[in-house]
Amino acid sequence: MKIEPAHPLEPFTLAHREFLVEVYGPLFGAIGRLALPSPVRLSDFVNEREGFLRLTDVELTTNGETKTAPQTGAMTEYLINKTGIELICQPPAEAIERRSEVDKDYGKSLWQALNKMAVDANSDLRVPKERHYVQVHTHRFTVGAYVHLAHGAALDAVLSHLPTKFVPVTDASARFLSGTGEPTTIERKLMLVNRDHILLVAPAVTR
Repeated sequence: MKIEPAHPLEPFTLAHREFLVEVYGPLFGAIGRLALPSPVRLSDFVNEREGFLRLTDVELTTNGETKTAPQTGAMTEYLINKTGIELICQPPAEAIERRSEVDKDYGKSLWQALNKMAVDANSDLRVPKERHYVQVHTHRFTVGAYVHLAHGAALDAVLSHLPTKFVPVTDASARFLSGTGEPTTIERKLMLVNRDHILLVAPAVTR
């Protein structure tokens, strides 16, 4: 029997989707592009316990506002350890609009997915949700926002048994000290708070 020589396999390249994200840690703030392989679900990627976020076209932020334009040349990307991230935020409208020259829907599909996750997280989709206003303290931030819980669910039980690394909150306001030591507040429609950085959660009856 004649054996044909093996042919080399063609390299397989995964298609990527790019989204705009705003990321804060204890010593930094940045807005940049996040690329995800097409088969990977965004919620799975964000909530893996280990790994890095690779951001490109990065803008560093001060006081919650852009400090530098997207970088070009040698420093075009950052690898950010997810364990060091305190907040992942929906970028402000002006940041999305500024980037919209690339794609009119640039960055918006990410937050459509995450907004749905904020409402539907960790409970049956058929169970009605209730908004609870809380104050969340991390090492750097004091976040006032709404968490979405199934009717009758206890906040401490939900946080203790949450299967994900990041806690989604909506209509959020975060206070912190800027790099110059000035008190600063940013307001975002959606934030993901790293549960590993939460020091204190104070429930409130009203905002």
